[in-house]
Amino acid sequence: MNGEVDVLVIEDIFHETVNKYRMLDKGDGVVVALSGGPDSMALFHLLYRFKDCYGINLITVHLNHNFRPGEAEKEAEYVRRVSEARRIPCIIESCDVPTMARRGNLSWEQAGRKARYEFFNRVMADMNYNRIAVAHNHNDQAETVVMRFIRGSGMEGLGGIHPVRGNIIRPLIEVPRRLIEEYCRAHNLNPVIDRSNMEPVYTRNKIRLELLPYLRKEYNENIDGVVCDTAYLLRDENDFLSRIASQNFREALLSGGKNRLVMDLNKLNGFHDALLRRVLRLAVEKLKGDKTDIAFKHIQDIICLVKAGKTGACIHLPHGIRAETGYGKFFITSGEDVTQSIDRIYELRVPGETFIDELGSVVEATILTQEDYCKEKGSRDRFTAYLDFDKTGEYLYLRGRKAGDRFKPLGMKGTRKIKDFFIDLKIPRRERDAVPLIQNSRDIVWVTGLRINEDYKIDGSTVNILRLGYRQ
Repeated sequence: MNGEVDVLVIEDIFHETVNKYRMLDKGDGVVVALSGGPDSMALFHLLYRFKDCYGINLITVHLNHNFRPGEAEKEAEYVRRVSEARRIPCIIESCDVPTMARRGNLSWEQAGRKARYEFFNRVMADMNYNRIAVAHNHNDQAETVVMRFIRGSGMEGLGGIHPVRGNIIRPLIEVPRRLIEEYCRAHNLNPVIDRSNMEPVYTRNKIRLELLPYLRKEYNENIDGVVCDTAYLLRDENDFLSRIASQNFREALLSGGKNRLVMDLNKLNGFHDALLRRVLRLAVEKLKGDKTDIAFKHIQDIICLVKAGKTGACIHLPHGIRAETGYGKFFITSGEDVTQSIDRIYELRVPGETFIDELGSVVEATILTQEDYCKEKGSRDRFTAYLDFDKTGEYLYLRGRKAGDRFKPLGMKGTRKIKDFFIDLKIPRRERDAVPLIQNSRDIVWVTGLRINEDYKIDGSTVNILRLGYRQ
């Protein structure tokens, strides 16, 4: 009787998890990662039984890692048989993961994971499916969090395995392993057993076979649940802080290109250290494309640099990342430290958008009425300029600076050299060639992000208003 109850419990948890995290929608195509072990067999069986209920299509995939010759081939054949028995398409491939690990300087675990998900994503794309289902369970979650704690992870890592990550779904993430094993017995699934999982050789296996059993026995028999609950809370709080950090990042960003970001040093120093750390990590990630090899110490070194705020001070980070401060700004570059410049002259589309190739930026031109202009008063920023359209005219150009350039800064009676204007504002020399100048046939009407021309400002006689927005 207890076995029947356990089977009903796992079904309830499965449905609750799928619905709570909105894992499945009608018409979804699901690539099911099927190793043949208890977890993946239970997952496949549940998805198969309830596929009509959810209105989904299934395909199973299996990757032979070439770790255990002989056994691995038998597991692949088992997966093929159970899939064919249910008339579910099955794709099986083989990958020399040990060689891949050696060549990529990866652990076997890292290389295996990389190979699996490349395979899963390729099948998903080829089949025009949109989900990948993997069989991580409640115990896997606890093991992962403990392992990351031992390795010194921050809040993001201690949030554990996400129930949904992009196209990847984990319908068993809240199901304990004992219920999975009972489910397999109740349905005579006869999964294969990977004996290497029973050897306390790898860190995860030691945590599963030695550490967690010890903690259950000596400290808290529900330690898995406590760890998973903590991970759930940390994951929620991390998501919230990440949204705030993204907003703060945008507020502090002054300009950015492919290999360079410029940020407001005063704004950075106004952030709490917890948010500053995240904002700086976002800056590094934006340049690198990922966060690998950027450790806690590296971010702390950048924080010290930012707080000191000394002009000309710099530090070097892995992968050619360089961080520097000067004139109230924070600069971070990657790859070759090449000063950006605008080499072409661009005719602006008015109205419309103009893409600036050298900077990877866009200028958007919009014609407004006085009423529209008044509505936008509370949402203006320095990268948006409002000009008298009848004075500027519709033929405008964007270019970089050149020797002898002058304009009449807002609030001044006479003209001033652009070079002297930059010096007055303490714009670093290396940044000056990347400041777009927008002009008509006569004058520079806007030094982008810094000042408009006094002669083109909006006044009591203005009828039509030109809004220029510069976005990077």
